[in-house]
Amino acid sequence: MPDQDQDTPEQGSTGQRLLDFGIKVITEQAAKLIENLQFLYRPAEGYVTWLNDTDETVSVETFDQDDAVRWVRYEERKIAPHQAVQLTARGERIHILVKSNGCTYDCAKGLAYLFDGNNVHTKQ
Repeated sequence: MPDQDQDTPEQGSTGQRLLDFGIKVITEQAAKLIENLQFLYRPAEGYVTWLNDTDETVSVETFDQDDAVRWVRYEERKIAPHQAVQLTARGERIHILVKSNGCTYDCAKGLAYLFDGNNVHTKQ
């Protein structure tokens, strides 16, 4: 009489069934992740005007409004002294990281901002 705990060739091995289950779960989770990242296929619209009011070149990175952990930058720019640039990312408000001081500023699109080396001020 065959042992009841052994898999028959028709059933496949327990290890293979576990592997198939694991692949299925991972595939389903990956599909959900990709579905939630569809917004990445849309380009950013609008911009923030950023004026570097310092005597040094400033490096900045922009991040999408919904990128709370600032994991994937949208753009990276070097801004010459006393120059203005248009920065963008997805969302109505974007995160702008100034690399020299490590500070991140949340800025609304359609507005101009002045960076004085320490703080950012809305430009009137």
